[in-house]
Amino acid sequence: MPDYPIDPELRIRASPEQVLRRTTEAVEFIRRMMSSHSGREWQDLLQRFEAIRDEWSAIEAVVNLELLLESKGPLIEEQPSLPVQPPVQIDPTAPRLRFAR
Repeated sequence: MPDYPIDPELRIRASPEQVLRRTTEAVEFIRRMMSSHSGREWQDLLQRFEAIRDEWSAIEAVVNLELLLESKGPLIEEQPSLPVQPPVQIDPTAPRLRFAR
């Protein structure tokens, strides 16, 4: 299986926090999850990663891992830092009274 970068990386809530940066790291993580969790979803996901042949199939596999992690709760989602803008001040006076003639 070829190894591809995971960008953006996946941060997983654990002790200590885990960060998946490459598809080979993701495969190791999935195998650990399979040993401690029952259910077909982890096996199916492992098959997707083992079937990676190009960058596109790697992206699809990573997206599927991200969706599964989101549904199970351990994915740490990074919040983009947006600039905070001050609230808009509204002048309560009627428009014709704001300007003196």
